[in-house]
Amino acid sequence: MDYMEAKREKSTPELDKLTFLQHQMKVISHLAEIFLQGEDNEILYETVSRLVSDALQVEGCLILERDSGESGFQLYSACGFCDLDTIESTQWIENEQFVATMQTSKVVLVPDYNQSVRFSPPDRICFREFQSGMSIHIPGTPGPRGIIAVYHRKPRLFREHEQGFLQTISNMLAGALTRDAKEQELKESESRSKAILDTAVDGIITIDDKGNITLFNQAARQIFGYRKEEVMGRNVSMLMPEPYRREHDDYIKNYKSTGRKKIIGSGREVTGMRKDGSTFPLYLAVSEFYIGQKRHFTGIVRDISDQRSLELEVLKTSDHERRRIGQDLHDGLGQMLTGIGLMSQGLRNTLEKENSEAVQQAGEITTLIREADEYAKNLSRGLLPVDFEVRGLVTSLERLAANAERLFGITCTFRESNPPVFHDNSVVEHLFRIAQEAISNAVKHGLAGRIAINLEANEEFASLRVEDDGKGFPEDWRNTKGSGIDIMQFRAQLIGANLDIQNLEEDGVVLNCMLPRSQAMYRLDKDHE
Repeated sequence: MDYMEAKREKSTPELDKLTFLQHQMKVISHLAEIFLQGEDNEILYETVSRLVSDALQVEGCLILERDSGESGFQLYSACGFCDLDTIESTQWIENEQFVATMQTSKVVLVPDYNQSVRFSPPDRICFREFQSGMSIHIPGTPGPRGIIAVYHRKPRLFREHEQGFLQTISNMLAGALTRDAKEQELKESESRSKAILDTAVDGIITIDDKGNITLFNQAARQIFGYRKEEVMGRNVSMLMPEPYRREHDDYIKNYKSTGRKKIIGSGREVTGMRKDGSTFPLYLAVSEFYIGQKRHFTGIVRDISDQRSLELEVLKTSDHERRRIGQDLHDGLGQMLTGIGLMSQGLRNTLEKENSEAVQQAGEITTLIREADEYAKNLSRGLLPVDFEVRGLVTSLERLAANAERLFGITCTFRESNPPVFHDNSVVEHLFRIAQEAISNAVKHGLAGRIAINLEANEEFASLRVEDDGKGFPEDWRNTKGSGIDIMQFRAQLIGANLDIQNLEEDGVVLNCMLPRSQAMYRLDKDHE
């Protein structure tokens, strides 16, 4: 039994009010479902106007939005009016009833516009047939968002429960508008964030606390060569070559259990791996953030292949010039001094046979020439520390260990296991210089008495390891300058290697320089068996 049927059957005020309230509750329930479904605004507010008109049994309903920055309103929806095109296309200017409605939280009632000295309906031709109305503002922040108003063609004193119904509808509209505004703000924020992410020059990757990729922006896709759907939800270690790939999850687990950071909160250069399997130098900065109680990590990545290639060329040029000077000292000046020394010795012998007084001076000249020759040879060795032959690095490291024992009075051992054979002599020199600097640090800064050098290789990577029993680095050693760490890191990065330096649990430091086989810079002897 709907409202009109009940009204015809029973006309007592009690039953009429009860039936009316039941119908209103159904309308409110129905509107609540519509609001939750997130209908399009135009459909939503037209439905509200129609249902409110039906529930209150009025001929017209307006929902107006306050025009920000203007002294007027824009139409949300209208129901029950003729000439609807006219009222939709015209701005609604404030009248006395609208002004009063916006200034109070109560319902503004006009039982009869003809009897009212203050209020009148909106100045539209289609409103002239209405004689009564009530309105209430739609709450909002910082001020009311708009107005909902109903109109009747006859004089009418709207009852208290009818006023309460209209107030309930205004509150529901306020909630819907607030939700719409927040959703719009969220969409705009998401659009801005997406635009920033997709136009960023650097790659941006986020992972969860299990290492699975949750965001992979356009720049990251270009750097690694993957499509978004190929990486989302997969472990970020897929972007790393071995051995770093299998070590990555252990690092996250260790950080979660110990809180000890290696790269989080700072930046460093690492090796990345593209979809085609090629590796390249990568600058990586990692930060940590939380969503609720769940930990996430963001990595900013930048392909520095071009930068490293340029630096490598510059260093190669410098190394070539140094080797040229060293070779000139050895082959040019050294041979000249050797020849002069022989001539000087012959002259001394001749003067000695003639019992000349110049014998002593000739002998002194011969001695000085020999010393100059030896000095030139030493300079040459400093500029050409590595023998560029098949086992050049092995031979040079053996000599380095022997010289360390002789010069520093320590125990320095060298061990090899299936040593790599390098295709590029510059790689050999960089590895030698890294070992040389590590020994110097261990003796000068760590006061080490025992140093062990180890060189080995397998199908995945070559490793140069230097371990000492010194006092180790201070806690902030990564920020310490002047210890040669920067230049060792630089040399490692130039050849695509990863340099890891750690304090041992007791005393000492271990340096491990690992060069992936994928860099194609070395082979194994067994490759030619």
